[in-house]
Amino acid sequence: MHPKIRTLLAKFSRVELIPWETPIQYLPRISEMLGVEVYVKRDDLTGLGIGGNKARKLEFLLGDALAKGADTIITMGAVHSNHAFVTALAAKKLGLDVILVLRGKETLKGNYLLDKLMGIETRVYDVEKTPDLIPYAEKVAKELEEQGKRPYIIPIGGASPVGTLGYVRMVGELSTQISSLGLKFDSIVDAVGSGGTLAGILLGLELAGLEVEPVGMAVGIFGEKMTQKVVDLAKETAKLLDVSVELKEPKIYDYSFGAYGRIVREVAELIRLVGTKEGILLDPVYTGKAFYGLMDLAKRGELGERILFVHTGGMPGIFHYGEDMLRLLNLQ
Repeated sequence: MHPKIRTLLAKFSRVELIPWETPIQYLPRISEMLGVEVYVKRDDLTGLGIGGNKARKLEFLLGDALAKGADTIITMGAVHSNHAFVTALAAKKLGLDVILVLRGKETLKGNYLLDKLMGIETRVYDVEKTPDLIPYAEKVAKELEEQGKRPYIIPIGGASPVGTLGYVRMVGELSTQISSLGLKFDSIVDAVGSGGTLAGILLGLELAGLEVEPVGMAVGIFGEKMTQKVVDLAKETAKLLDVSVELKEPKIYDYSFGAYGRIVREVAELIRLVGTKEGILLDPVYTGKAFYGLMDLAKRGELGERILFVHTGGMPGIFHYGEDMLRLLNLQ
């Protein structure tokens, strides 16, 4: 762990959900295809449930919840949300109650199947009528307070300054790993949904003094709105850490294929390619789109000679959208 980052984070409450450092893996066959070196930071192997990036954010979010005396966790997301399921599992592991406020259709597959198997309480609302879930979460919190409970609301994706600390910490971990491996990366790439992971990487790189270009592949909202959201969140996190830093805008590219959650043939083919070439599974909503963007930009020489991809998890998305992908690949 980078000493400066360790010192800055020491004052924050944190629960340990990840019992190891996630490995950095070289992808020789993909690298040969692209003519550059591609590595993966395997944050799909964080060790809690289905793994993924959310566990890093939850170490600080649930640490904060416990420090504030909370007994019930409320969080939000799509019905297939990785974040919602992993949050619920982590809360249960720590002896906390949890209620998930979700939007979409109740189909028993992917993460929603896991929610039901684990006996997690869910409140599901029609997707078109409920674009904003925050009022629903606040209503649930008020109900709990009237019952004498102490709820704690975690935002979608854990994208808050407290949650962003998890990816500042990841960069602290990464800095010692790349030093011991003798590697220097030109760019670090991740999928951008709610923005907390890239915000933490952006701030962490500055604190650790690593000269690596942070690059986001937007899988949902895009444009100035997303870029500004990431920068603002990084600045809010720096304020929480009580540090003064100069943050440049990260490069964010649109690989949403038109909308969050839109499943497309190009990404289905990419998931098969990476799976059969390297034995690594990507998902069709986040990492598949982000890795498609990585390959597209790497072919044009826009990411440098050595690239690190942060695999943020999301495997249940394969099983939620599996039938759609099979149809797109003409296999059904």
